[in-house]
Amino acid sequence: MPSTLKFLRQYLRPADNATTVSETYYMRGDERLPASVYRPVNDKRVLPAWVVLHGLTRTARAHPSLQKFASAVASAGNVVMVPEIPEWRDLRIEPAIAVATIHDAVRALQSRDDVRHEHVGLFGFSFGATQSLIAVADERTAGLLAGVAAWGGFCDLRRVFRFGLTGSHEIDGKTYETPPDPYGSWIMAGHYLPHVPGYEDMTSVAEELHGLAIEAGERRIYAWEPIFDESKRIRRARLKHDEHRKLFDLLAPETTKPKPDPERGLQLAEELADTALRMDPLLEPRPYLPHVRTPVLLAHGRDDRLIPFTETIRLSRELPPALVRSRTITALFQHSGGTASGLGPMGTATEGARFVSLLHRVLGLV
Repeated sequence: MPSTLKFLRQYLRPADNATTVSETYYMRGDERLPASVYRPVNDKRVLPAWVVLHGLTRTARAHPSLQKFASAVASAGNVVMVPEIPEWRDLRIEPAIAVATIHDAVRALQSRDDVRHEHVGLFGFSFGATQSLIAVADERTAGLLAGVAAWGGFCDLRRVFRFGLTGSHEIDGKTYETPPDPYGSWIMAGHYLPHVPGYEDMTSVAEELHGLAIEAGERRIYAWEPIFDESKRIRRARLKHDEHRKLFDLLAPETTKPKPDPERGLQLAEELADTALRMDPLLEPRPYLPHVRTPVLLAHGRDDRLIPFTETIRLSRELPPALVRSRTITALFQHSGGTASGLGPMGTATEGARFVSLLHRVLGLV
C-alpha cells in the first residue's frame, strides 16, 4: 500500500522534484527510436520497472496524461520507460511491427543496470493495450515480463467497428447505447477505406478523414466537439464527387446535421472490418489470447466512447482464466472524456476505492 499512496500523491498533486525524466533510445532492428525514462529522485536502488505504451495519438509519449501517469508510477518506486512508436504517432496502425517493437522496448528496459531484470511489467493504453496482449502471446516477449496491464483494449474488431459507426454495443444479451468518439472511425477508415472492394476510388475521402484525426490529435480537442464542423465543411468541399461526399458525411457528419443511417453505418463497419482482418490479421487479439503466457490485469472506463467497456469483459473471458489477476470496469478515467458524471458522493467514494484497489494490484504485479 505505501507504493499506492506514493502514486496517488504524485498523480493528484504532481511535484516537480519527485521524479526525474531523461531522454534515451531503444533499437528496433537497425532503427534508433526515442524513449523517455522516469525514476524516483535520489533513489539509487535497483528497482522494478515498467514499459508504458501510448496508443494511436499524435502526442505519443509527450501526451500530458501519459507523462503524469509515468511520473506517478516512477514515484511509487519504479523505473518507467515510455518508448515512442512512430507509426502510432502518425496514426498509422501497422500491427505487423508491434510485437517486435514491444519486444525490443522491453528488452532495452530490462538490460538497464538500475532495473531488477526479473521484475519488469508492460502497461498498455488503448491500441497499446491490445497490442501488448498480442505481444505476450509470443514466448520471447512473455519470458521477459512479470506481467501485463491492459487499459481500454479491445477483443473483437468487428464489434469495435460496429460501435464506432452506430454507438451500439452489447454483452450477455444486454445492449448499451453510447455516443461514439468519431476519432477511431476516422483513423480506421483513413487507413482501410480505399482497400474495401468497391471503394478503391475513395482515397481522397480516406485522406480527409485521416487529416481530421490528425487535426483532433494536434489540437487536443475531443473529436466529437462542434469546433470541428468548420473543418468538416472545408474538407467535404474538396471532394469532387457526390458519392464521396455522402461517404464522408456518414463518417464525419456535422454535429448540427441528422445522425447518419445506422443500417448504412453497420454495413460499412462490416466492410471495413472484413478488409482490416484481411490486410492485418494481427490487428485482432482474439486468436492470440489463449496463448498469453504472463499474468494479466485488465481495466476499462465504463463510459468509454472510443472502445466500449464490453470489450475488456470479452478479453477477460478469452484469456487463460488462471492468468487473469483482475478485471476492473471503472467510472473514473475514461478513454475519452474524463470521469463519468452523476456519480454523487457515495458513487465517487465507491469508484475511488475500486480504483485504489486496482492501483495496488497493478503496482504489485512486478
